[in-house]
Amino acid sequence: MSCWRLQKVLSLEVAVPLGAEDFERGSAMRKEGEFAQKTAKAVAESVPPGILAEIIVVDDGSKPSIASTFDKEEREKLGVRIVRHKFAKGLIQAKSAGARNATGDVIVFFDCHVGPQTGWHTELMKEISGNYRRIVVPSITNLNIDTWKQDSRGGGVNKCYLTWDADFKWFNSKDNYMPVLSGGLLGISRKWWNETGGYDSKMKSWGGENIDQSLRTWLCGGEIVAVPKAEVAHMWRTPDDPRTMSGYEVDTMASIVNRARAAKGWYGKFAGKLKEFPWYPYVGFDRLDVSEFKEVQQRLGCRPFSWFLWRFKSIYEHAGLVPEKTFKVRHAKSGLCLTYLGPTGTHQQGQDEVRLEPCKEGPREPEDGAMPTMPPNQNPQRWHLANRNSDGLCCSGLRALNTDQCLSSPMKSVPVQTHICEVSGRNDMMLKITDGTEQHLAPGQFASPSGFCLVKKGSYIQQGPCKAKGDSKARVVWEIFDEKEPAEYKMYKQALELKPELYVDDASSEITAQQSKSFVDGIASIGAKFCLKLPTCHFTINVYKLSKTNSAITLEHSNHR
Repeated sequence: MSCWRLQKVLSLEVAVPLGAEDFERGSAMRKEGEFAQKTAKAVAESVPPGILAEIIVVDDGSKPSIASTFDKEEREKLGVRIVRHKFAKGLIQAKSAGARNATGDVIVFFDCHVGPQTGWHTELMKEISGNYRRIVVPSITNLNIDTWKQDSRGGGVNKCYLTWDADFKWFNSKDNYMPVLSGGLLGISRKWWNETGGYDSKMKSWGGENIDQSLRTWLCGGEIVAVPKAEVAHMWRTPDDPRTMSGYEVDTMASIVNRARAAKGWYGKFAGKLKEFPWYPYVGFDRLDVSEFKEVQQRLGCRPFSWFLWRFKSIYEHAGLVPEKTFKVRHAKSGLCLTYLGPTGTHQQGQDEVRLEPCKEGPREPEDGAMPTMPPNQNPQRWHLANRNSDGLCCSGLRALNTDQCLSSPMKSVPVQTHICEVSGRNDMMLKITDGTEQHLAPGQFASPSGFCLVKKGSYIQQGPCKAKGDSKARVVWEIFDEKEPAEYKMYKQALELKPELYVDDASSEITAQQSKSFVDGIASIGAKFCLKLPTCHFTINVYKLSKTNSAITLEHSNHR
């Protein structure tokens, strides 16, 4: 079998979206500029001599120019060239500018506060060279900003899944495929970037582009793969360290519109689900022009959104994200219902309370003197099964409808709360209402495999003893009622029945040998380029020309320019 040897490195591009408001925040500006320089230096030092050709910084209208914080002599030493926007256009358009300036064949986006580890480029290129429609994502570890070294205390993450509110959540799995990328760190061939149309031109500021890019990749014939051995240390935003906080404003409303555009553009018939999240009707998602998405779908013959749900059925079927039914949970003796006190959608604090309250339809009334939940939860008493069980199937816990929150009971003395769902199943979230099929437990109990059951304690619930099957004093404590089939499950089931030929395991996401040869030949004649995105910077690295050998695809460092 013929294959290729990578020989010549390309250029590295860095996009730095520092807006005009930073002129009034001199210290923030200097901080971001310092981080960008450290990132550029870290990238340059992580690639062997003779490989790195150039670093391009995209300055997104910052005042003063990022050039004033990048010393000219230092830029020349690192091989930095600056591309500047006269006015701030936001992160998404800055990333797009970095891609437009790339002249090679592979684009890699990094955040501007990262420290790539030795060998990262080798591992990414090994993966992407085999399939030009493959987006690759490195393992994102923790960066110590004092030493700019990888913090060994933290493990790497890179996999995300899509929630119905067009947001994403981190998760772990046994394989390297992921439904959604977080957006900050990735590699993509320039050919695939151009074929899929890059980022939606109507998206502004920040956020939502990762949802768009993930769905247009999976639905239009590509794939997204984690590369665990390619480690890139990343600075996370933490309020307890002001140095990590951004020096620029994020337009929250623009982010909501961006996510609405991605969801309306790719959800198809499932886009009606957005009506259940109040911020989307507020921004008029149903009036958004998504003709750009339609053009890509028609040109590339993209699959329907139901295929994405099926492709990742380990999450959407087996972890309950497309539930067969939703229901209410009632305490039999008091007649009160299990009620989630948090908001719809993503919970900014990651956890909330549950109470027993009178059963009703619609949002709960705020307590005297309390602020109403924002955004208001329209179905705080409706739940569904969630999270995989020990067999990898559905389900081991309960999730509040249209949220990222699952019922959790980690400690005996603490009332039951909700926390961000762990779709793979986690011990404190393994809770089910027994139905009589269990060997030792009486029916109608809220049981955990850890040996306790949930009991009423005033208006709260907490851990207590279980009733054994056959106990003459055992009574039904909890009951499920008011079951409903959600619209998304009905549409998903109908889609699988209507065109079963679409939902079969195949190698359709793999490129053909001829396509691979065409891509490799293109790199051999032009050269490949990495572009690394930074929320404040974009890096692009010119890397590798390919030459043909008669063994496997390998990377060969060369001093030839």
